[in-house]
Amino acid sequence: MTKVALITGGAGGIAARLAPRLQARGYRLLLVDVDAARLAAAADVSGPGTAHLAADLSTAAGRACVVEAIAAEPALDLLVNAAGIVEPGSVAALDGDALERHIAINLLAPMRLSQAAARAFVPRGRGCILSLVSVAGLVALPGSAAYSASKFGLRGFQIALSEELAGSGVRVRGVFPGAVDTPMLRHEATHGGSVLNFLNRDVLSADAVAEVCLRAIDGTRLETFLPAGDGWSARLLSAWPGLLPRLMPLLRRQGEAGLQRFLQSRGLTAAPRDDSPPT
Repeated sequence: MTKVALITGGAGGIAARLAPRLQARGYRLLLVDVDAARLAAAADVSGPGTAHLAADLSTAAGRACVVEAIAAEPALDLLVNAAGIVEPGSVAALDGDALERHIAINLLAPMRLSQAAARAFVPRGRGCILSLVSVAGLVALPGSAAYSASKFGLRGFQIALSEELAGSGVRVRGVFPGAVDTPMLRHEATHGGSVLNFLNRDVLSADAVAEVCLRAIDGTRLETFLPAGDGWSARLLSAWPGLLPRLMPLLRRQGEAGLQRFLQSRGLTAAPRDDSPPT
């Protein structure tokens, strides 16, 4: 039986670069995304045998639709939680719906889908649940508090789930990339996202992250950080969060310089920033 991989956020970003690599390994793909038109185009590019499912993971109905698809696919062997959003802005400036969307898409959706996958995989004694987390799952990013909260939560969920599934044959894996050159990062760069995204000299490519995802699926580590150095610094700041305010002036200067390099190299222009609370 041909193995099936279900990938959320399948219409673009990292998922779009991972999909053909999984297909080359013999997986049949089931791509999930909220954007039906882009999703259909991505499925067409992937070729015969690729299925697609339009679902809004910010809603209970959308999540339930994907849960049903997981339960109905006997050949499912891999779940990739790649869907995610970030809406830059201070906590005071964001509306309540934006806070809830981050939790619904970035945390609640992978929790529900991972639960469904675990229920399907454990009786078979095999399967892999891979989630794209973020370095923001260890280091809180000012200007992206809701995003950081969702990724902190996802990391905790993954660690606990891995312990629960130990010895079952089901693997739980998390990939924690730094800044990746995707439409989401470009939106952050041009709409007041955290400059801490741009501390490194270069941002990662979606292809580089896709390759690391393959290694994570094959490997034995619960968590894989990219670049590796970010993992060490993130763990340090996570262990001693009081260091971050002291380092913030230096980090902001370094990040602002990196942001300007990114904008200039991509021909982008940042929109004026507005952190005033909604009225």
